Amino acid sequence: MTNKQKNEKKRKKLRSLILLLFLTIIMFGTATYAWFTANRMVTISSLNVHVEASNGLQISTDASSWKSVITNSDITTYAYSGNTNMVPANVTNVSTNGAVNSSTGRMNMYKSVIGTDTTTGKYNITTQADTETAGTTGNFIAFDIFLRVDSDQTIYLTSDSNVIPRQNTEDKGLKNAARVAFVKQGHGLSTAAPGTLTALNNQIASSAIIWEPNCDTHSQLVVSQIASEYGVTLGNQPTDATLGTTADNFTTYYGVNKAISSPVDLIQLVNGTNTTDADEMSPDIQTIYGNTSYNQIFQLNAGVTKFRVYMWIEGQDIDCENGATGSDIVFNVQLSTDSSANGS
Repeated sequence: MTNKQKNEKKRKKLRSLILLLFLTIIMFGTATYAWFTANRMVTISSLNVHVEASNGLQISTDASSWKSVITNSDITTYAYSGNTNMVPANVTNVSTNGAVNSSTGRMNMYKSVIGTDTTTGKYNITTQADTETAGTTGNFIAFDIFLRVDSDQTIYLTSDSNVIPRQNTEDKGLKNAARVAFVKQGHGLSTAAPGTLTALNNQIASSAIIWEPNCDTHSQLVVSQIASEYGVTLGNQPTDATLGTTADNFTTYYGVNKAISSPVDLIQLVNGTNTTDADEMSPDIQTIYGNTSYNQIFQLNAGVTKFRVYMWIEGQDIDCENGATGSDIVFNVQLSTDSSANGS
């Protein structure tokens, strides 16, 4: 072989290596979104929780001290003895299909481990059941509340209910991946002793009541790039009265339904191609950004009803992407016996 032939062979080999490196950079540069794949330890800081009751509805964290508003302090400091309230200062992403464990009365939540397929270079995912423990550590928020009414009432989620960035902080789009759920634990008479009410755990709900705020809102990155890369279609959803006609970027999402021990393709789990390990979700309430409507959320019988409340960042939502991390968000929940701001 001549020197000229040897040099040509080296040049071809070099070009192949450069091309392989280029393709590798593209592969890892375009699949770093859902579930905060770039940094598995990413957290969301400075969460504020605000739950308000109005118009004849009273709320308590211990079935003894009744108020119109509860905050982080009430949930963590003034809760009943033996509670399992979990309000961490930081949370990370989890997922659920809203199913409730019939033995514990808790909603099934799953945390993820993101890996990479060594052959294809694509991201894969496994999940494991996440547990609830009392205190200020955990991956999501979970706490008990007690609602009291003097007569049977329909309860509405008011237009003042929202998930928004904390004041004077940057809006990175994390609010669009937030979720809130209510799991009914049991019911008792208003005259019942507080200890009787706090012990309610009848496992009477097979699924949670889920609210998806900001369902029509996405960051520009999600709209222009992430949605197409994950094969997720964004579009109008004008037939739902709750959404109105401005939900231009509405999209469905798929909640994890089990612990996944063998790695599965991340994109397929997110976009619903994998129908074994995730279920298409139909939240009971979906509100658009800047919602102005009241939405019926549940019925209460006269007396006291115990609920388990969940607040989390949904990992299966395409808005749960790396650029949204490091955000400060506020959960505002206002419940009312009135169907509108005018009390009609």
